Amino acid sequence: MMSEGIEGTGSVSERVEEIGTMSIVSKMDANDSLPTNSSEAWDGVTADGVDTAMRYFSVVIYVVTFVLGMLGNGLVIWATVFQLKWTVNTVWFLGLALADFTYLLLLPFSAAYLALDYHWPFGTALCKIIIGLEVLTMFASVLTLTAISLDRCVSVVTPVWSQNHRRPRLAILVSLALWGMSALLSVPTFLYRDTYTYDGETTTCYTNFATMAEEKALETATEEDYDAALEEYESIKTTRFQTLAIFRFLLGFLLPFLLIGASYATISLQLWCKHMAPSGKPFKVIAAIILAFLLCWAPFHIFMFLEVRHPPNLPYSLALKVGIPLSSSLVAVNSCLNPILYICMGQDFRDKIKRSLRKILEQALLEDSTVAHDTSRARTKSVSLGNEGSTLV
Repeated sequence: MMSEGIEGTGSVSERVEEIGTMSIVSKMDANDSLPTNSSEAWDGVTADGVDTAMRYFSVVIYVVTFVLGMLGNGLVIWATVFQLKWTVNTVWFLGLALADFTYLLLLPFSAAYLALDYHWPFGTALCKIIIGLEVLTMFASVLTLTAISLDRCVSVVTPVWSQNHRRPRLAILVSLALWGMSALLSVPTFLYRDTYTYDGETTTCYTNFATMAEEKALETATEEDYDAALEEYESIKTTRFQTLAIFRFLLGFLLPFLLIGASYATISLQLWCKHMAPSGKPFKVIAAIILAFLLCWAPFHIFMFLEVRHPPNLPYSLALKVGIPLSSSLVAVNSCLNPILYICMGQDFRDKIKRSLRKILEQALLEDSTVAHDTSRARTKSVSLGNEGSTLV
């Protein structure tokens, strides 16, 4: 929180604009930038109208996503835990559903924040906890998708080893490790998240990259040293913001995407060399989930870097005013897409309405089965599908 000494030496509106600039590095971060005074860059009425329209648009998307996602992911959790055969695939899909379900539980706070015109009435503790958990589930979802791709690649490259060693228990241990890693990666959010009240009534939940000691040093700086101290203070915050944004981009998008792409390229090459085609239902589900991940997350990171490069003391352009909330809405939508993909790709659509949801999910999530192309017992073991430990495509 800014002290009175700082407010007395700098414009409150500039501080608020700065808060908005620092707030785009998590699922909710992209929605918590404060509306800036854009009349200097383009018509103020248009700016206010666009900002209001995008806020309400995001609220509608969040509400629809919450309803559909809670039902869909809740169904997947119920089915994988109580109804379906416990396999490596069901462990992975359960991990994805838990990450999305947790994020969706927190989504009403984001919707309320927007509906209240960027006012956070829930306190500093919840500001840290809710945004931290959203970042944690973001990493958990991304890392689980990466693990799924690597798992299927290993199944193709070393099928005999996979047949003998891949078991649900190992997948559970890996999933727990991924959630632990996600918790570590979200520590900066729990550390730097803060609230700030301006105009005596509006409180924002933002990422405060300055420590209390640094704020105190700026507050107590003499009049002669204040300009230099302020420059150093802003430089520290900007550097931390850029570092965290790059860190999130590399570990939350680029590296997972490269690993996923390399895994499926290897799978395609191996199957092509063996004159086989990747034809299982689970393969199609995974490919669709990866594509949805790319389409939903790429715009968010693009606009994140556009905002990083945006001068902090200038109002947002129309492209950023529209693009940031729109890309954030796509991220939210991604959380309700996976269970829809499970159902829509499980079998022919006309048959779906005649079958139970349990059967649909079972066909979508359980392991593949195919026929080996060699009569040799060893050869059959290395290429056959359908056993509990196999997800070969």
